Amino acid sequence: MSIEQIGTLIRCHDIDERRIAFYQEIGLNCIQIAGVYEQWLAPTPEARKASDDFFALFRKYGIAVPTMFFSYPNQFENEFGLIPADYRAERMLLSCRMLNWGKKYGIKYFACHVGFLPEDRGEFYQKFISDMKQLAKFAAANDQVFMFETGTETVAELKQMIEDIGEPNVGINFDPANLLYYAKDDPAKMVDELAQYIRVVHCKDANPPADGAKYGKETVLGKGSTNFCTLLKRLQNGGFSGPLIIERELPFGPEQEKDIAEAVKLIKSTLEGE
Repeated sequence: MSIEQIGTLIRCHDIDERRIAFYQEIGLNCIQIAGVYEQWLAPTPEARKASDDFFALFRKYGIAVPTMFFSYPNQFENEFGLIPADYRAERMLLSCRMLNWGKKYGIKYFACHVGFLPEDRGEFYQKFISDMKQLAKFAAANDQVFMFETGTETVAELKQMIEDIGEPNVGINFDPANLLYYAKDDPAKMVDELAQYIRVVHCKDANPPADGAKYGKETVLGKGSTNFCTLLKRLQNGGFSGPLIIERELPFGPEQEKDIAEAVKLIKSTLEGE
């Protein structure tokens, strides 16, 4: 199987025709959609029309939407994702609504930063695993896959969570840059040990924290410390065929567009073995 889908991540409030046309022009054929809030998610004719208009635009330019990133309002640095107990019920229900929204448009892969896992593996951890099992079952009923976005867990922690959840439709949205950004683990180790769970790849690069900094720094793809091209070839040779999603965390503008266009060239030359 070959890798056929190359795209980028875009939030709903950033979608316009000029940008989608640009993506087509530089050779992208898919996107990972994010930021699906009430303006598109609400059960109203207005929200449904706004959503339908997006997908009509994507079809016009031949852009598929195989994957979506869960977005939750009012997230804070240490309270994001699905781990914080005070927000979990609300965010779990919102996740189910997003899964159903995505089902209407044929979206299969859903990614989430679940948050920072506490060291204690006692009652709190067991309740989290139980909740995640139910979310995975909900996704499975829609023929969808739930994916952990990498970065906030070590390879061993992520492997343990996936095994503890024990559902066949739980996988990984592999972001090698995040593993360095959060100083959690070597991206190559994740490919070594968890490649069978990787369903989508974030094409992003970074350097680890330096000079006592808490977090690392994102870079242009291919210019950081992830050894991205090597990782991609290993995944390709191992049979990975899922979407490749370029993520460049800069404000929309000429610099970001240039970096995305260059990333497309780098990815294609790597896949072609040049």
